[in-house]
Formats: sequence, C-alpha cells, structure tokens
Amino acid sequence: MLGIAEQSATPAFRIGLPNEREAFMKQANPKYTILYGRLSQEDERDGESNSIQNQRLMLEKYAADNGFESTIFLSDDGYSGTNFDRPGWNEVMRLVESGEVATVIVKDMSRLGRNYLLVGHYTEMVFPSNGIRFIAINDNVDSLYGDNDFTPFKNLFNDFYAKDTSKKIRAAKKAQAERGERVATRAPYGYKKDESNPKKKIVPDDDVAPIVQRIFNLCVGGKGPSQIARQLKNEQVMTPGNYYYNKTGVLLTGVDTTRPYDWSDTTIASILEDEVYLGHTISLQSTTISYKNKKRIERPKAEQLRFENTHEPLITQEIWSIVQDIRKRKRRRANMAEQNMFSGLVYCLDCKQTLVLHRAHTMDAVKNNFMCSTYKKRGKEKCTGHYIREYQLAAIILDDLRRVTHFARQQEALFIQYINRKNNAETKREIDRLQRELDVMRRRDKELSTLFKRTYEDNVLGRINNEQFRMLSDDYNTEQKSLKERIPQTAERIQKLQASVANVTRFIDKARRYTEINELSGELLNLFIEKIEVGERGERYSRTAEQEIIIHYRDIGVISAFAEEAEKIAEQRQRQTA
Repeated sequence: MLGIAEQSATPAFRIGLPNEREAFMKQANPKYTILYGRLSQEDERDGESNSIQNQRLMLEKYAADNGFESTIFLSDDGYSGTNFDRPGWNEVMRLVESGEVATVIVKDMSRLGRNYLLVGHYTEMVFPSNGIRFIAINDNVDSLYGDNDFTPFKNLFNDFYAKDTSKKIRAAKKAQAERGERVATRAPYGYKKDESNPKKKIVPDDDVAPIVQRIFNLCVGGKGPSQIARQLKNEQVMTPGNYYYNKTGVLLTGVDTTRPYDWSDTTIASILEDEVYLGHTISLQSTTISYKNKKRIERPKAEQLRFENTHEPLITQEIWSIVQDIRKRKRRRANMAEQNMFSGLVYCLDCKQTLVLHRAHTMDAVKNNFMCSTYKKRGKEKCTGHYIREYQLAAIILDDLRRVTHFARQQEALFIQYINRKNNAETKREIDRLQRELDVMRRRDKELSTLFKRTYEDNVLGRINNEQFRMLSDDYNTEQKSLKERIPQTAERIQKLQASVANVTRFIDKARRYTEINELSGELLNLFIEKIEVGERGERYSRTAEQEIIIHYRDIGVISAFAEEAEKIAEQRQRQTA
C-alpha cells in the first residue's frame, strides 16, 4: 500500500538583492529528496529489519545526518521486487518525469527492485538523464561519486535471489495444496478466515454471504450477469474489492475506491462459476507466467487440485446445477426492458435449435411469438417456423406444472413408482442408441487410419500423385478430427446416463415448497423445467391444429399421461393384494 508522503518545511527568505531573490525562487519551488521503501511477502521472512517502519526511520536519519531537505517518504508494502507496477513507485516516477526530484535514496538495491534489467535501466539511464542523484545506503552506492563497479553484480544477485525465492514459494504452495490446505492469502468473497485456524479454514461472512446467495437466486430467476450487476449497483451494494478495502484497509490492484458500487458482469460471472460456494476447494487454478511476469494464466484442468466438502457451502447443489445449466446456455440479453423468462429453455422439436422470441412492440403483447431460429436464419429448406404465441406457451406450461406438482404432492408413492419405471426404460433406450452410435464412430475411426496409411503407400509407390494424396488426406484428417471430438463426448454421455438416477425425492421437495403456483416466473421455470420442445402444427397457419409440446422436467424427465399411468399402477397393486 502507498505510504504516507511527508515534506519538510521550506525556510523563509527575505527579498533583497538579485542573488537573494534567485535563492528564494529556488527554495519556493524546491526539488524533492525521495526516500523510497519496499516490502514484499518474501522479504517479511527477514524480520523487523526490513519492515517499512524500519526502512523509514533509517532513511529519515540518513537524510537528516547528511543535510537532505524537502524529503518525501513513499513506500510499497506487499509488492514483489520483480514487479515495477507499484503505486508508490509510480508516484516516484511521476515526480521524476515532472522534473521535481533531485535525489532518490533507498536502504539497499533490493528495495528498488529485484529485476536486474529494470533496476539497471532506472539507475543507469532514467536517473542520470533526469539529473537525479541515486543512493543505496547499505550497498555504498552514490551516483554523485561515480559508478560502483560491483553494482551490476549486486543487481544480478538480487535477481537470482528473487528467482530462487519464487521457486521455493511455488514448491511450498504446491505441497500445501496437495495436502488439501488453502493456499490463497485472502478468503473468497462471502467468506472470512476462521479465527480458530485463520491459515487453513474459512467460514461464512455473515455480512456478505447473503449477497452471494442472492446473486445465485437472481440468476435462477432469469437475470444475467449484467442485469445482476446493475441491480446491485442501484441498490448500492459494495463491490468485493471495496468491501475488502473497507474491512481491512488493504487496497487490491485494480480496485477503484471512487466507485464502490460499480459491479461488473465479469465479477458476477466469476462468482456464479466458483465451486468454493458449494463448499469445495479448488487449488492451483492459475499461475504466473514467470517470477518476473506476474500476469496470471489458467492452469489446465488436469493440473488443478479439487477437494470436496472442505468448508460450509453458501448454496445448495440444486441451485448450483440450475445456475450452471443457465450459464452453459450463454444467453444473450435481449435489447428489451424485460428479460424473456423462457430464454434458453425453448427448442425446436425437429432441428433441436432454440426458438427465438419476437415481441410485438407495435401491437398487443398477446401477439408475441416464438419462431425456430434455423427457419429464421436459413429458410424453409432447413426447417419450418414452429410458431407459438408466448401467452399460449405460458398457459400450457403453467397448467402442466400445476398438474405434475399436484400429483407429486398428493400421490407421492405412485409418483415415485411411475417415475422410476419410466426413466429406467427411457434411459436404457437412450444408452442403447448412443452405444450403437459410438460403435459406428469407433469403426469409422479405425477405417480412416487404415485408409490414410494405404493412401500414403499409394503416393510413395506412384499410384496417385501428390495433389490427389493431399486432397484425400485432408478429407480423412478432417473427418477423423471430428470423430476424435465426438467419440469421447458420446462416451461421457453414456457414462452419465448409466450413473444417473432420477431424483424423485428432490422434485417432490420442490413441489411441497411451491404449493400455490398462480403465475409463471423465471425462477419457477428454471427450478422445475430443464427444456421445452415445440413441434410444428399438423396444419400450417391453422390456429386450431394440434401442436406437440414436450416438457422436460428437471430431475424426472418427461411426464406425459401421468394420471392414466397412475391408475394402471393402482389397479396393478389392487390385483396383487387381492
């Protein structure tokens, strides 16, 4: 953090002879002596000798003993020596560039930095070109008396020290992460360090944990990151960075304290995608490019470490799953005041692409309608319109949702039996279909490998020319590349289906919570429904022709003629007990 700037008082001069007036003018606009201190987390291991306070006392005493006036103390606390983008140092350079600095004094060369190239740049080029005297007390460096032949070696040693320290810290952090311990220095937003074990455990922060939960609930309700950010800003909810600064006094990089409520959609998105709120710890998610370049890059998933149930979750698995489904759909916010609550849920039964909503801005709202996106983009040769009015779809969904949740509450045992019977049969059919598809793709993959080898041999033996070989091999490679992507995806889908079990209990619990469903909302749709498929009317442009609507309920799948099926199950039970 930026240290406090202090300037010594300028003595008064009487205006008299020309030389006295000149002296006065110089004193009225003095050049400063900068006393600069820096401390990083690595330096803290050296103890109190390197503390900011100790550096300040040492530098001020040296300045007083050697007659330096107009001093300003600037510091950077918690910044690596390889990083020159520091608030205190940036202020030093601002004063240098404005021609207001006469001398820069540091405790030793390492306080200036540990990147020997940049340290050399400042001490050998920037400072001399601006007429600035540079002093490193403990290293006996004073540019007034010429170059110190050992200074470049000292800088190089400091660079090596930074590199070695970085390696040791990385190794220690990795070992800590592999033990399942937290490696982050700060608790994530929504949590705070556990007072009983602050280095290893986190607990919910009662002040902001409800805000995290609200962000997830707003997403379930149909709001996107931009809308959520705007709402929090309007309600003057402090951003995570400003909340941390207000609570600890530590200013994080990039935090604008002049705009404490300026939430961004990227901040909201990162919260919605962070498994820490499920109670899990994901370590080694990112790293820096090098010990000099502090830009963070994401590690491959295979290198990350995942530990489940390490702390109290802020959200349920149910809410997390719903939010991730919504995020996968990557819905774009429409240019309209009110978000479409069906967004990302309605699909064409034939081409499987989304249906898009057309709002009748110049007509009655009842004329708002959905239309197949494939038909809209590519015409009737690729698909048909699949038109359905928004209010009609809403009425159908509302009626069916009431029907299904009513049966789930009133006939729980029959409901569970029906769902289990139905899903077992559907899952088996889907697994068989995917397995056949997977077998075909694997056979074709082997065939392509054989064909490529044969084509290569034909080219070598002169049976086909180079152009023919190139065309054939390009076709084979393109097809095989597509198969390499589809095969693992299909295999993963089969694995998930084999491991899946309809969570009837979870659906019934939701049905109990929502006993009175009077109107649809984005929250209800996302809680209960996974997907809606709309078929084409039996007769185009007919308002009375039948139109198939398939509703895929979350946790339980498609529920068609439940009442009839329930009666069959009840009759079967009666016969068994008779």
